[in-house]
This record gives sequence, C-alpha cells and structure tokens, in this order.
Amino acid sequence: MSKLTDLLRQVERNDPQLAADLEREYKALSSRRAFGLNFERHYPESTEIPGRTVRKGEKV
Repeated sequence: MSKLTDLLRQVERNDPQLAADLEREYKALSSRRAFGLNFERHYPESTEIPGRTVRKGEKV
C-alpha cells in the first residue's frame, strides 16, 4: 500500500488534521483480520433497495 501511504504524506503537507484522521482510519481497516465469510456491519434502515418504496413493516 505504498501508493496510499504516499498520498497520505501529500495530504499531511496541506492539512495535518485530515491526514491524521485518514491515517487512523487506515490503520483501523488494515489491522482487521479477514478470513472465512465476511459480513460488513450495516444498518437495514440505510440499505438502498432500487425500485422499491419504503413502507412501514416491510423486511429487508
């Protein structure tokens, strides 16, 4: 991920706070061990269903 690291360094020169925030998120994501089936956490109320209107009581 050298390219990503280089881009973070470029951002750091212009906006140190943004670079620190991005670095923290990068470390959190890169430290996760992914094996087997992976299911991302999500909130059903924010899941888009194209072509469907949202109605009370429907299940996603």
